[in-house]
Amino acid sequence: MRKEFVLMCCSIALLFLVSACESKKDNAVKLGEEFIKELYNVDDPNVNANEMSTEQLIEVQSEFSTYFTEKGFNELSSKRLFLIPTEVAFGLNNTIFVQNIALKEDRDQAKGKSLYFDHSSTLIFTDQDGKKVDEVEIKGQMTIVDTEDGSKIDRYYDGENLMDMLDPIK
Repeated sequence: MRKEFVLMCCSIALLFLVSACESKKDNAVKLGEEFIKELYNVDDPNVNANEMSTEQLIEVQSEFSTYFTEKGFNELSSKRLFLIPTEVAFGLNNTIFVQNIALKEDRDQAKGKSLYFDHSSTLIFTDQDGKKVDEVEIKGQMTIVDTEDGSKIDRYYDGENLMDMLDPIK
């Protein structure tokens, strides 16, 4: 009877452990998806980042700080990554809608407090009449870490430079 009780307790503990790991991964995936939607969905192609004041640019980029560790945010904001979709939408006079967001855990990476993901999504560009004019697939990686404030993106990379759409090589 005692062995059965110990076995049952171990099984329950294992169930809680697996559940906690899945919850951590689910939260990380949700965070990554929310960030990608926030970054790439551009409803108003009339916003010109080049006409914004420094304070306005800082404010726009700061809206993304809640998704990131301080290091990750500073790295990307210094590259103006958070402004690029808005700049491209303005330059092309298109709205941008992101769809087919997928995050796949990279199990080959070292574990610990970090989760490593390969991500992909599709950006749909539409003109003012609502007609689809282009489609771009974005692929990259992100690292999500546990912090005192919950899950945060510590590293984000995508392999597509959207700014190339404004000045394509002929």
